[in-house]
Amino acid sequence: MKDGKRKNLIYTILLVVFAGIFLYSAYQLGSYYLQGRRYRKNMKQLSEEIGGGIAESTKELEESLRVNRDRLVFPDEKEHELVAYVSNFTEEVPDQWREQYSVLVSKNRDCIGYIEIPDTILSYPVMFTPSRYDYYLDRGFEKKYDARGVPFMDAATKIGLSRNYIIYGHDMRDGTSFGLLRDFKKKEFAEAHPYVYFNTSVSAGVYQLMYVCRSKIYAKDADVFKYYKYGGVLSEEQFNTYVKEMRARALFVSGVEAQWGDELLSLSTCDHYVEDGRLILVYKRIR
Repeated sequence: MKDGKRKNLIYTILLVVFAGIFLYSAYQLGSYYLQGRRYRKNMKQLSEEIGGGIAESTKELEESLRVNRDRLVFPDEKEHELVAYVSNFTEEVPDQWREQYSVLVSKNRDCIGYIEIPDTILSYPVMFTPSRYDYYLDRGFEKKYDARGVPFMDAATKIGLSRNYIIYGHDMRDGTSFGLLRDFKKKEFAEAHPYVYFNTSVSAGVYQLMYVCRSKIYAKDADVFKYYKYGGVLSEEQFNTYVKEMRARALFVSGVEAQWGDELLSLSTCDHYVEDGRLILVYKRIR
């Protein structure tokens, strides 16, 4: 009798424990997706306040690039058939972006720009806090705690001077922040979304995808190529090393290539293929 009661008691305790674990997990999951909905809503509202974002339609962009009989480089063309598009962009800031940027800065002076990939949910302000570059790793645009953070610039960034702008963001399971970037590991998605708009306090630019790469964060004393050490103002040798090494790590190569004199944009997020793994999209400015 005593053994039976003991077994029933143990069974009841285990049932309560498992029920508690289940309820807690359900709460955490529900909370995660609720926070994600709130994040999307807040970012959509911010986008609407600047007129719906900064990107043109892909068709409008491609038409605007067809100037002086220059030939647009498309990712699905064979590499040996490519004729490089020679960009002739200037640093003149369009009036529309000046107005949009003034709205963003009026809300948060740490905002240094805006990034958007057309026809996706990736449309966010970009933050820059040089003294503590990862300040927005776990803070929202309003500076309150938010596990999703806001995309932020690399510490080595020199606005208007950088040869390679590196922007960091979280790989969120619900696609918020830089969670969308994992879709670029699929060739079809990468080919369908070759452009990213990135405007800063001094310029408005369009960039075309070159590589989708994998790398990782290494120990400080490791004598290896570390992509995150190649942001900001680079020498010609550093620039060429970065392009060469990232191409060697590419899962996807679009056919677009860069040379010294070009401006690069690299989007970095986590990729759990190894411990401290990273997924990096490398773009070249074309306008």
